[in-house]
Amino acid sequence: MLNKKCLLIITCIACLPTLSIAKPISLVESCVELVNIYESKNSQRLLAAQTTSLSEGLRAGYCLGVLTNSADFEYNCRSDWFRRAEFIATFSQENNRPSERKILKLSCEI
Repeated sequence: MLNKKCLLIITCIACLPTLSIAKPISLVESCVELVNIYESKNSQRLLAAQTTSLSEGLRAGYCLGVLTNSADFEYNCRSDWFRRAEFIATFSQENNRPSERKILKLSCEI
């Protein structure tokens, strides 16, 4: 019985590193999702809520949250969030992207 408990504990400990591996959310890819969901700031694509998966919606929400937060607290940015998301999404094709902080700062200047 003791050996079974030890084996179970060792197995659980060995599995912990694989459970904690999560891919970080990329601001650029999140903004691509946001732009894909919305055609413009005021007009939602027809049936967007029904055709958007949960993961797409979460990524888009992450982009919108970062843009809103950075506009209010970090960069005192007055640019339209949708235009900023479009600008950030253009970096999806670049191999050597600037840092996300730099991209956010640049997006306020448009």
